[in-house]
Amino acid sequence: MELKITVITENSVTKRDLLAEHGLSLLIETPQYKVLFDTGQGMAVEPNLKKLRVNLQEINSIALSHGHNDHTGGLKKVLSLGGPKDVFGHPGIFDEKYATTSDGPHCPNGMPFSKMELESLGVQFHLNKGPIKLAENIILSGQIPRVTDFEAINPHFIVKKNQEYQIDPLFDDQALFIRTPRGTVVVVGCSHSGLINILRYACEVTESKDIYAVVGGTHLVAADDGRIDLTIKALQEMKVEKMAVSHCTGFHAQMKLKEAFGHGFILNNVGHTLNFHD
Repeated sequence: MELKITVITENSVTKRDLLAEHGLSLLIETPQYKVLFDTGQGMAVEPNLKKLRVNLQEINSIALSHGHNDHTGGLKKVLSLGGPKDVFGHPGIFDEKYATTSDGPHCPNGMPFSKMELESLGVQFHLNKGPIKLAENIILSGQIPRVTDFEAINPHFIVKKNQEYQIDPLFDDQALFIRTPRGTVVVVGCSHSGLINILRYACEVTESKDIYAVVGGTHLVAADDGRIDLTIKALQEMKVEKMAVSHCTGFHAQMKLKEAFGHGFILNNVGHTLNFHD
């Protein structure tokens, strides 16, 4: 099986004529299926797609890791470039989401478009809490069970329900599980569910304990050394070979992952392409 993953938008860039932004968008390609996983914040997606010569009309679908605007803000632009698409996600992607601030009102950070607005553009939404098989060997996880004792909910993210603010459990957080001959490649948007929770669920859903690679945002940016060390220990116990991290991983966690994984660590920024072969 051939698998190619290209970073369309991300927080950092080292290649000429491409743009970085706070957000994430990854293009996942197999010979039979193409899916855009997240759409970034919206400012960089169009110029980067053009520079990388990606024809959005050729993609089969869009999958959204969760409802935060740095992963969904480019959705209307993507639809304008590629036409109506099937969009897969969790029902919670349209929740009224905010980030807490220390000096004023909560900052909106949810989906910047309504479901009705997007459906008027021809989007066909497929919103489910359970796993969905997008294509042969590609599974969208659905809601991730929280089973670890060290991956706590981040109180910085809140949601407004029934006119009240509460900590957002981010049940809408999802990942892609892609089966390859070397093991499962797990593609994560922000890992709000906890990276190890996600990987353990990947083993359950794919009925395989072989996790070959993790690609995307791990949300270790605010994690202390204790959580990072426990995460690395669990990754090593699972015998993960490659860590291609982006977006919300954070410099400190990147350094610790690099030390732990050596050549298996990849700083996966804008324009970088990963190729997985048999």
